Amino acid sequence: MLWQPPADWIERAYVNGAYPQWEHVAHTITNPLPWSLGDVAALAGVAAIVWRVVVFVRLRRKRGKDSVALLLTVAAIAGIYAVWFELSWGWNYARNPIESRTQFDANRVTPQNAAALRARAMAQMNALAAAAHARAGVPLDREVLRVAWLPAVKRAGNAWEPAVGDAKPTVADPFMVATGTSGFINPLTLNVALASDLLWFERPFDYAHEWSHVAAYAREDEANYLAIVSCLRSPDPAIRYSGWFELFLYLPQKRRYAHREFVPLVWEDFAALRRRNGRHINTLLAHWSWRTYNAYLKSNRVASGVANYDEVTRLMLGVPLDSSGLPIAR
Repeated sequence: MLWQPPADWIERAYVNGAYPQWEHVAHTITNPLPWSLGDVAALAGVAAIVWRVVVFVRLRRKRGKDSVALLLTVAAIAGIYAVWFELSWGWNYARNPIESRTQFDANRVTPQNAAALRARAMAQMNALAAAAHARAGVPLDREVLRVAWLPAVKRAGNAWEPAVGDAKPTVADPFMVATGTSGFINPLTLNVALASDLLWFERPFDYAHEWSHVAAYAREDEANYLAIVSCLRSPDPAIRYSGWFELFLYLPQKRRYAHREFVPLVWEDFAALRRRNGRHINTLLAHWSWRTYNAYLKSNRVASGVANYDEVTRLMLGVPLDSSGLPIAR
């Protein structure tokens, strides 16, 4: 756990070496299941620890060596899961950033360009709103999204084709809903989970975001970037709307927007987000959850913590796209 592999080795031997083989094996096992195998894997560890504690408590005479044995057993179980996490997925945090594999230009990251991109996002949201809302009741075509997503993850540095599928129901859903967590992947088995209260225009982006994590892009800004690029490339107006909508939310905002700046359908979607969050999110629990996740990200070499989500703006401004909407490789 203390050994930190060099980024070049991670890119060559792990991200584009051993990890793809494991990812395909995990998908073959978990994809046919109607539930999350990752839940079972995580709960097995909790059950093992609880059982050992129960055995200890039920001892009539507790000797010093019994206490030591309990602590060592709990540490061993935690150690198994920690190593499982690192080898199964966690080492993806150590890969070189997308900027090192694309023609990233920091000079393009300016307030003026950010304002121009925001104006473009607003115009696209307004233009797509009617066509997207006409498909609001149509189930997301994940294959259409995958076709737009796959070239993006390969152009950004993967020399292999990830195997991705449907999100799995999870026992963590009540926690996700209460904390405003839209989705996650279980790093033990690479299952994707999405919150049950996601709105229709959030799902395409969130699917592509979590798929990008499965594809070895662990950083949140990179998963956001690939999700946005993928959605904007899709021929489906609902998927494109999802990408522009999410991009707009991550861009620097004006203090106030005039009512005429958005068509009524877009204002309705903003209102739907506020209503959903107002009904479901527990403020105290959400604050604790995001503080914990902030510490987790920082412990995994993401220095900005949860602010890393917003750093997608830097990638959208600094990485040029070709005529097909794909990042231009270095």
